[in-house]
Amino acid sequence: MDISLFQQKQILPRLIMDRLAGVEIDYKETNRKIDQSRQEGSSHLKAAVVLLLNFRKKNGQPEYIFQLIKRSQKISQGGDISCPGGMLQPRQDNFLTFILKTGILPAIYGKYASRTQKVDSETAELINLFLTNALREAWEEIGLNPLNTRYLGALPSYTLSMFARTIFPVVCITRRRFAYKLSSEVEKMVEIPLTSFFQRENYAMLNVTTSLGEGTEPLQYQTPCLMIPDGDGNEDILWGATFNIIHNFLRIISGNTVPDDYSFRTVNKILTLKYISPKS
Repeated sequence: MDISLFQQKQILPRLIMDRLAGVEIDYKETNRKIDQSRQEGSSHLKAAVVLLLNFRKKNGQPEYIFQLIKRSQKISQGGDISCPGGMLQPRQDNFLTFILKTGILPAIYGKYASRTQKVDSETAELINLFLTNALREAWEEIGLNPLNTRYLGALPSYTLSMFARTIFPVVCITRRRFAYKLSSEVEKMVEIPLTSFFQRENYAMLNVTTSLGEGTEPLQYQTPCLMIPDGDGNEDILWGATFNIIHNFLRIISGNTVPDDYSFRTVNKILTLKYISPKS
């Protein structure tokens, strides 16, 4: 892919919409499986995140960036880089979806999802619901006004391995820069140029080791990650669900030209019980 497209303010959104239009969205099937499992006693949760893009000057030149958050140590998965988002609140989010799609945001809701991606009516309604979910959480976490967003499409769901949770990602552009208003759940904003994901030297293999307390067998595994300079001489690590969601998004829009060789370096990470439950 010609990554100079990431510096084209008007061209990239249309390219993203065109590429996402051909993606199969599994929300209906996944949502039904989760509902069935919950009827059988499962505690599996649904969550939505918004993959936020913004066009701004970064490293001296205008280009598209991802607007991500670094989770505070007060919540689970503290220190991780994530998309804004959180758990579905069924009653609240269904009510907000109805209000928004019939009121102030009809251009985003209603039949817009089914026009952007060829999906049936049930899937379109679920996209609307998880879009509401993600934007509500983004409002609470970073002060993002939904009126300052443009919806581009949905991505396939992603189920976590360590948590009983499935993520439903949606992609939006923030129309204008805005002043971040961070909640106590957010340590800081992390802005990553899309071009960073096409530079092989930014990748690494992450050696993960769990240390979850007595009576728990430690686990060890490797997973790819992206190393992000934090401006203070250190690095943040983008890994796990957010890494995979972003990497899948970039594979889709780039025609699968994003790097897939992560052997440039190796880094280590230990997950303690505090990572899962900060109050423990």
